[in-house]
Parts: sequence; structure tokens; C-alpha cells
Amino acid sequence: MAKSIESILAEMGLRVRLLMSAKNAGKRIAGLSERETLLLELIGTKKEMCISEIAEYFGGVSSSTVSMTITKLWRKRNLVSKTILPKNQRVTMVSLTDEGRELLEAIKKDQLMIYKTVSESLGLTSEQGQILKALLKNSIVFFDEQLGLNKRNPHCK
Repeated sequence: MAKSIESILAEMGLRVRLLMSAKNAGKRIAGLSERETLLLELIGTKKEMCISEIAEYFGGVSSSTVSMTITKLWRKRNLVSKTILPKNQRVTMVSLTDEGRELLEAIKKDQLMIYKTVSESLGLTSEQGQILKALLKNSIVFFDEQLGLNKRNPHCK
């Protein structure tokens, strides 16, 4: 019986994660945990977010844990900046510093090397590559809608 697309995607996902693990050999990227790296990527995608908005993306993790992680990235690493909104001083906005943006670029560069390996393994023709790009862009739009990445959290005002 033929495998489903979902099954094949799961198998590919495992192999990509194994390849990433082998390339990183258990080391943290710039000494960051997976959660810290994901936080930087999320903030980099949205440019500026409030702490409660960030916490919504980490199901099962409390706002206080997210806040502590952000504070660590702010105080110890200077990777993010925190700004209290003058109109609502209960809201703290978070964005990447220049150092945070530089580190995020390095992280993305490492990730792109892995995905380049995946892309090359497919052996696509130029036309197939264009079709795959269009399909992946559709998937990104779908996930952005599901995750609310294009929306602003009303609690951040």
C-alpha cells in the first residue's frame, strides 16, 4: 500500500531533525536553548511583540516562564530590548537588538545549510522547484493564519 503524504512528511521531518542534530552535535546554537532560539525567531518574524502575545505561542508554558526567558535574553545576552508602553504600563513590548538580529541571521544561515541539503536531495527540475515553492508558500500562509502570525494581539495595546 502506498504511503500517505502525511506519513512521508513525518519521515522526512525525522530525517531533517536527525541531520540538524548531527550537524549541531548536541551543542546549543550560540549557547541558546531551543526555546530561546525559537523566541528569537518568533520575535524576528513579528518585529515587536508583547510578552503575553509571545506566551500564546508556547502552549503549556506560563507567561512568567516566557517573561523570565526574555529577561535572560535581555539582561545576560542583550539579544532583545524591552519597552514599557507609556499608555499601558502593564504591557512590555519586546524586539530584537542589533546583536539579536545578527545572531538570528547566523541561526538562519545554519538552518538554510540544512534545508539546502534537503532541497538538493529532492533532485527537482527548475519547473518542479517552482511548483514546490508555490506549494510551500501556500502552506506558510495556512500556518500563519492558524497561528495568528499576521494578527496583532489586542492585549498589547
